[in-house]
Amino acid sequence: MQAFFSNFLKNFLIPQKPPKFGHFPLTKSLFDFSLPSFYNVNQKTEERDTALVCRKGTNMKKPQMILFDYGQTLCTERWDDPLGGCRAVLKAAVENPRGITPEQLDAAFWSMDTSLFRLSKDPWQTGPELCWHAFARSVFESLELKFSIGYQELEELFWYERTEPTVAVDYVPELLDFLKQEGIRTGVVSNLCFNEKTLCKRINKCLPNHAFEFIMVSSEYAFRKPMPQFYRLALTKAHLEPGDVWFCGDNAVCDVDGPQAIGIQGIWFTGAMLNPESRRLSPQSEGHWEIQDWRELQRMLEQC
Repeated sequence: MQAFFSNFLKNFLIPQKPPKFGHFPLTKSLFDFSLPSFYNVNQKTEERDTALVCRKGTNMKKPQMILFDYGQTLCTERWDDPLGGCRAVLKAAVENPRGITPEQLDAAFWSMDTSLFRLSKDPWQTGPELCWHAFARSVFESLELKFSIGYQELEELFWYERTEPTVAVDYVPELLDFLKQEGIRTGVVSNLCFNEKTLCKRINKCLPNHAFEFIMVSSEYAFRKPMPQFYRLALTKAHLEPGDVWFCGDNAVCDVDGPQAIGIQGIWFTGAMLNPESRRLSPQSEGHWEIQDWRELQRMLEQC
């Protein structure tokens, strides 16, 4: 069994040389992705240029719409337990002839990520998104795992058991009530391998009294933040220009520098950071704003 699993990881999931994002076989114009001029790959996390955090004294225009990231922005997942998701999925298996363990299933998922080069240490070089259904199906069928429930249910089981409890970030409900009263539209744009239905169920559980105009997840569009096409799709759905929209989130590149690169005002929210990845980089775009508390954003809007 151990020999089978080792060969599975080596021969099926781990390629000799991961493909480079720039070589992805789609039209060059679609994926021609030059780095913004402000991006410096050598900047150290601790070298924050506070002069760029220019909230005070800025002549702000009230937005017609605010787009939010999901995790550590609207909602906080108290922990991430990958083995919890794997255990839940394996309990739902009706056939596991090779006796795959949660640890082995988790290793298979990580190896699949490596082979597809979906993620990159440099967020500007990220690969296209895959939906969890296709991702998991390749792993499950390769390991000869069979289930009596469908992939939608498996997806929800895997994610919820991995990250529950999930709660709304402090003062998000109050902020959303304020935005509704002010007539400011809201939407969600998230990098997530899980689908829109799965994310909607989670957001509705945490924020049952607010209806976002739309919720976009990268798994259903192939694009991922900070690809400019993903933000432009959101603008198209909203029928708005970049200058009419603000984007709020915890990730310096995906939620701040990425939107800023196409003219959307980026706001870096640092009040709910539990993921070390969020702290690895600081925004490098001139003119972004930083807040630590959602009440701060409400006060900013009241002054517009």
